[in-house]
Amino acid sequence: MSHDKLFLALMGAYSSHADASRIEFINLGLTEAQPKILYILKRADGIIQKDLAELCNIRPSTLTVMLSKMEKQNYIYKDPCYVSGKKRAYSIHLTEEGQEKAEQLENIVESLENKGFMGFTTKEKQNLLDMLGRIEKNMRKA
Repeated sequence: MSHDKLFLALMGAYSSHADASRIEFINLGLTEAQPKILYILKRADGIIQKDLAELCNIRPSTLTVMLSKMEKQNYIYKDPCYVSGKKRAYSIHLTEEGQEKAEQLENIVESLENKGFMGFTTKEKQNLLDMLGRIEKNMRKA
């Protein structure tokens, strides 16, 4: 589908991707926000809770609620630690069950990537990702 406005192009791509991923994530038993957390933790296990909130682009208080649920589901555990200035914090780690969910999630993400970029060359794919990154950076400045 061709669009003449960024708004329509982004909304169309986002909604079709969100619809496809939502079905897969529900089948995994994940809530809407959990995939992003699991995906990040798979790459940065032991990340400080405050830093995780920043990467997820959500308020720390919101993340606290989400992590509590994920702890009850046995996906993560919190490890008390100290950061600069001897402030108490928590590092967040995947449990074995969380690691398995993260692996399943990664397979879904890879499958969705392949579907979304079908017919794209490697250069086209990288150009699009670069341009979307620039758009995000521009919009965050506004």
